[in-house]
Amino acid sequence: MVYLGDANFNSRIFKSAECNIVIASRESAVPGNNIKMSQHNKISVTVVTGFLGAGKTTFINRILKANPETQFALVENEFGDVSIDTQLIKGVDATRLFELKDGCICCTITNEYEGILKELAERFPHVEYLLIETTGIADPVSVIRPFFKDDELNALYNYNGCVCMVDALHFDNQPEKEILLKQLAVADEVLITKTEQLTDTPKKDFKKKIQEMNSLSAIHFAENRATEKFKLNSSVSEIKFHNPEPAGHSHAKINTKTFRFNQLLDKDEFMRRLAYNLDIHKSIVYRVKGILCFENEPYEFILQGVGGSFELNEGETLVTKPESVLVLIGNFEDLQLDLL
Repeated sequence: MVYLGDANFNSRIFKSAECNIVIASRESAVPGNNIKMSQHNKISVTVVTGFLGAGKTTFINRILKANPETQFALVENEFGDVSIDTQLIKGVDATRLFELKDGCICCTITNEYEGILKELAERFPHVEYLLIETTGIADPVSVIRPFFKDDELNALYNYNGCVCMVDALHFDNQPEKEILLKQLAVADEVLITKTEQLTDTPKKDFKKKIQEMNSLSAIHFAENRATEKFKLNSSVSEIKFHNPEPAGHSHAKINTKTFRFNQLLDKDEFMRRLAYNLDIHKSIVYRVKGILCFENEPYEFILQGVGGSFELNEGETLVTKPESVLVLIGNFEDLQLDLL
């Protein structure tokens, strides 16, 4: 372990041949000790994923440019000894970077990754927004899961969702198709890039294909001012279901399963059963979202999670009908859950 520093803060560098993780703040560091954050001043988090060359760094550059008043932190996760992507990010002060080279966060999540996220919140208390860019061959589930699983991270960060960049030109011929489909499955928003060579009909057909793979996500084309439409302060808890399937749908290795309950649910018993079932099937259920109505609760509850970990939050919509819906996306064919 090597400690480096400048006048503002100490930087930690861990070396590995696998990848670089760079945390960059646009503002100078301000020391902080054991910072406690309330809901209103948590650091918002968005994970940006997508296969190699899909346009993730371009998207992040546009977000930084479109929100000059927002104080960002940026986690760059890439393979190789040289942080190429970091050099491509514009508007970040290179003197305020520190690199972590302790294995790829997409494949070997350890306490180090979670510890760095906690350190970031303490060292940069004025940061408002964290963007995490995964490698093109990353499984984003392991990058996202700690925000649901770790109570300390949950107190520091507000997970806003995952944006997946999809390359329309090369989608059907991509290697590592299973990883690409998993990136798509966990996305809350999908941004389709490289459609300049497609006419209207192929574009519509491609969008329909993506909708069939992930009926929960909002889908936009990159050339339609999608960056401007992206809302930093939106939250997955506010996103409703987009084009939900009636019961179940499958495409390639991505399956969607919808459960509907026309009754008020026993909160403790239902959540106990759900936690048990999701833990059993965590290797094949990539994404879960739900709007749930419980006995003796006046408001709907929003459930969302990845890879067997989830969180449940009270929503802002009053219960008018005893109807609940739960949607799972993953690699399964005939998934049966014992929830009632």
